[in-house]
Amino acid sequence: MKRVLALSALFFVVPAFAQSTPQPTQPTTSISDRIVVTASSLPESVQDTPAAVTVITRADIDARAALDVADVLREVPGLVLARSGSPGKATSLFTRGAASTQTLVLWNGVVLNNPYFSGYDWGRFSTVGIEQIEVVRGPYSALYGSEAMAGVVNVLTTPRSSGVHGDFESGSHGLRNAALSGAYASDSIQAAGSYEHRADDGFDPNDDFHQNSASGNVKWSLSDAFSLGGAARHTSYNLGIPFNTNAAGTALVPSLDRRQNGTETQIAVPVTLTLGRFISDLTLSDNHRRDDFSDPADPFTTSTSTDAKTRRARLTTRFLTPAGTIVAGGEYQRDLVNDVTNFGPNFLDKRRTDHSLFVEDRYSHPFSQTAHFELSAGVRRDRFDTFGSQMSPRVAAAIVSGSTKWRAAYGTGFRAPSLGELYYPFFGNAALKAESTRSYEIGYDAPMGREGLFSLTYFNSHYRNLITFDPVTFVSQNIGRVSADGIELGATDHVSANVYTAFSYTYLHRDEDETTGLRLLRRPKHSGSLAAGYRSGAIDTNIAILRTGARDDSMAIFPFSRVTNSGYTTIDVNVQYRLAHVSPFVKIENLRNAAYQEVVGYASPGRRVIVGVKF
Repeated sequence: MKRVLALSALFFVVPAFAQSTPQPTQPTTSISDRIVVTASSLPESVQDTPAAVTVITRADIDARAALDVADVLREVPGLVLARSGSPGKATSLFTRGAASTQTLVLWNGVVLNNPYFSGYDWGRFSTVGIEQIEVVRGPYSALYGSEAMAGVVNVLTTPRSSGVHGDFESGSHGLRNAALSGAYASDSIQAAGSYEHRADDGFDPNDDFHQNSASGNVKWSLSDAFSLGGAARHTSYNLGIPFNTNAAGTALVPSLDRRQNGTETQIAVPVTLTLGRFISDLTLSDNHRRDDFSDPADPFTTSTSTDAKTRRARLTTRFLTPAGTIVAGGEYQRDLVNDVTNFGPNFLDKRRTDHSLFVEDRYSHPFSQTAHFELSAGVRRDRFDTFGSQMSPRVAAAIVSGSTKWRAAYGTGFRAPSLGELYYPFFGNAALKAESTRSYEIGYDAPMGREGLFSLTYFNSHYRNLITFDPVTFVSQNIGRVSADGIELGATDHVSANVYTAFSYTYLHRDEDETTGLRLLRRPKHSGSLAAGYRSGAIDTNIAILRTGARDDSMAIFPFSRVTNSGYTTIDVNVQYRLAHVSPFVKIENLRNAAYQEVVGYASPGRRVIVGVKF
């Protein structure tokens, strides 16, 4: 710790002797002009899309000096994250009050959700190599099928410019991180690669975390009509779990040998072919993850090993017609899971297959030179071999007048029962059907300040056939019913050439089980963030304040009673000094050293000081 503080002091002395190069004081592209592809499966600007969308760029990630995707998602309206302790531990994302299993996660269009028990663990998703993150909120099963019930998060790595970048940092509590990335972009070739190694001692004995992340992608455009590409991502991790319940389940006790490790690998081959006015995209992908757990002192389960694979082929064709741009396509997806414990296999080679067809019309009609109407209407039919068919329609419309936009959307979504819910011993139920939702929203977007954007959305969702453990039959059943509604508010503004701000707020008015009337766990009624930055010459200083309100949770020990988890506020500060070729920086996480728990029973990290340099 003394070494880190000494380096911090040195950081503030260096500027007096260094030759600096002033950096641009504002972005060259306004937020409303940013291009998204997730909302309609084709490129469109934030201003034109009839969707509730947030775009996080590489510049946004660098401004926060964020190591993990979860850290930048915390500032997105409508999203709440809950991590079970220190960095690397299991992290859940809740969109608009929905379950963590009801948001679809994509990496360059490749599905990352785990077919074992659905959802995605955000605890180990590094920001290295990422160019843009797109978050669309609302049901998108009409385009993407299962699990796109509350929204879609799509992480993109295609480079936009050539260059080499590095990041080396050291922090208190044994944090050491090194990352290197490079990209090449020309008219015919786009290629990028990245690697990161991280080691973290954590905040308790056996709280350490080690991770290696690598990714690469290439796109070769042989002509204007044909391109071929490839993309791959691999992450390996090893971490300690510092606490466990005792044999009676009545207390949390230190666990010095409780460990978890695993790997996650994605591979994709995208091909694009243009024939006349028809543009076709074919993507073949494979997602493979393995998670192993061991604890020789555990009174019950001393080891588990889970292996999950998803293979998918997705073909889309888009073409322009008088009625708009039609996007039509189909998917084939096969999931395979094996799960083994020290007692033997829970199940082996359990499979799930989905065939789907979908179509969407993206229509635009001008009213005048400054006003136009935008429409997106689509439907998708999925057929699973495990439970049958599901139809998912969606329609969204917007009126854009000048730089302001009024929008509205209605859609349905579903989640297929996971392989664990279907076949896990004792509580699995092979007769489960899909969870479903219907949702509508209305929103307003307008420019704010120099380059900013103001966005306000009201949403209302009803979830049916939710998969819940039935205390009568002692197996999972489609008996859950939930209603949720609320308001999302986002605002960004470049107050001046040197001052920039960002604000988000989510009011989750109702998010309750219709049977019991109780609010769902770990979803606060109030949450939000406030960020402000100041640039003076080569020095860039910013502060991010995150507030999560009180929310219901359950105790981690017997009798697992329902409790109220107190609200908390964290403050992160970082100062970057942008020289000609390098940028030393200091970041302080949890400046106030606030004591809080995102998940009851698991203490979140205290203050951490980080010193690093980027180039």
